[in-house]
Amino acid sequence: MQSNKTLPKKEISFINVYKAELILLGITLSWGLTFPLIKLSLQFISPVLFIFLRFLITLIVFSFFFRNKIRFTQFKEWKNGIILGGFLFVGFAFQTIGLQFTTASKSAFITGTAVVIIPFAQYFILRSIPKPENIFGAVIVMIGLYVLSEAYISQPNIGDILTLLSAVAFAFHIVFLDKYSRVSGFYDLAFGQFASMTLVSFIFMLFMEVIFSDRIFIELTPSLIITILYGSIIATMLTIVLMTKYQRETTPLRAGIIYSMESVSAVFFAFIITSELLNLNQITGALIMITGLMISELYGYIKLKFSDGSKS
Repeated sequence: MQSNKTLPKKEISFINVYKAELILLGITLSWGLTFPLIKLSLQFISPVLFIFLRFLITLIVFSFFFRNKIRFTQFKEWKNGIILGGFLFVGFAFQTIGLQFTTASKSAFITGTAVVIIPFAQYFILRSIPKPENIFGAVIVMIGLYVLSEAYISQPNIGDILTLLSAVAFAFHIVFLDKYSRVSGFYDLAFGQFASMTLVSFIFMLFMEVIFSDRIFIELTPSLIITILYGSIIATMLTIVLMTKYQRETTPLRAGIIYSMESVSAVFFAFIITSELLNLNQITGALIMITGLMISELYGYIKLKFSDGSKS
């Protein structure tokens, strides 16, 4: 086997990118599992309380394990993380609340529309234009998402609208993460996100579920405890740490296309956990999405191989 030292620089670059993107793909698998878990858990806990506990546990665990690497007293070092955490909170909050009024598959589809918003956010924030093959791959992924979720069968509702707002927030988080991860320290950036998500979710819970509606409730069950711990440590802390570290190795749009694969994993885990049978539309949609991912991911590498072959 060839070592990286004997490979051309361009090929080494592609290997590093694909390593990072494989990690991002693993993140989407962990996110997909949260859809059926949270959907089942919302009968035992009010949604904003769930969000607050999820972020609080994330903040406590992260601060404990990385306390020697976080500059707690230097606000300027983690202020960019606070901005990112604001976008994440809006995304998680609207997605979780929306799940009360829509199906898990529609929620996954609408969340996946972030991949369409990313190119516009990328242009206005970073002043960079995505590559044609990435845009083409994103369009194919969206077609697959539409088929997979069967969103065309039912009319939009308030849950769908809230979930669409979450997609916008997630899109901006992806683009701003690309920007801030290049100028801010890794641990400080992650801590800033967790701290702001915890604070804002507490304030939101206080007003929405305690003062205004008095609808806060929790019934501790083994399944709820498992869901909160999984959502906190794996699907929030670990995934955001990995996103913060590895997303800068690729472009925001390519990352968005990869993240949209959570819809495929959500359908798969819904089948495993809640025995939802996969129909022809879901299987077809998943295959179309994977095709779009492959076009976006492999076009550049194939082009490089052909260009190197023509020069030799």
